[in-house]
Order: sequence, then C-alpha cells, then structure tokens
Amino acid sequence: MIDHLKRLGVTAIELLPIHAFVDDRHLVERQLVNYWGYNTLGFFAPEGRYALGGALDSFRSTVARLHESGIEVILDVVYNHTAEGNQLGPTLSFRGIDNSSYYRLLRISRGTTTM
Repeated sequence: MIDHLKRLGVTAIELLPIHAFVDDRHLVERQLVNYWGYNTLGFFAPEGRYALGGALDSFRSTVARLHESGIEVILDVVYNHTAEGNQLGPTLSFRGIDNSSYYRLLRISRGTTTM
C-alpha cells in the first residue's frame, strides 16, 4: 500500500477518528455498527477493531512505516461530542472522571436554561 501511495505522489494521509469509540444505541438495536468513529470513548486509545493485533503496537508501527516513507499522518479528532452524548447519555468515561471539566454544563433555574 505504501509503495502505491508513493507512486501516486501522496505526501500525507488523513485518518478518520481511529481512537476508541462505541456504537450508537440506535445502530446496535438494528444490528449495525458505527464505522466512522465519531462517538469517542477515549481520545488517546486506538480503536481495537482497526488492528490485527495489539491496537497500540499496530498504530505505532503503521505511523512509523509511513513516516519512514516520507508520508505524514494527520489524525481527524472531533472534541465537541463523545459517546456519552447529552445529559441523558450513559456515563462511560469523561463524565465519570470529571464531568464539569470535560463538558459545558447548563445551569437550570426556575424552569429556564442559562449558560
């Protein structure tokens, strides 16, 4: 694959989110999966479904081989939503660690929502 990319003149590739994520509930209920990876569970852990062996070692060796071949790697990361969804979503990671540090919380007073 790397040789093919080099023949095409590729100097950089961008990867859709490759970090750990979960499948949306509505997909699981339909026996479908999320191939996009935008339902982040852990920003610093590679998704195991994308690796043949250990996800971290596979990712490291892939990036190293691309860099050795002169190809840069750009990671697509979306920080504005996670697998926990909104206030009704499950507590899976960030909310359980420190909810107010990871999420902008809305204050509810007298039936109105304020920021």
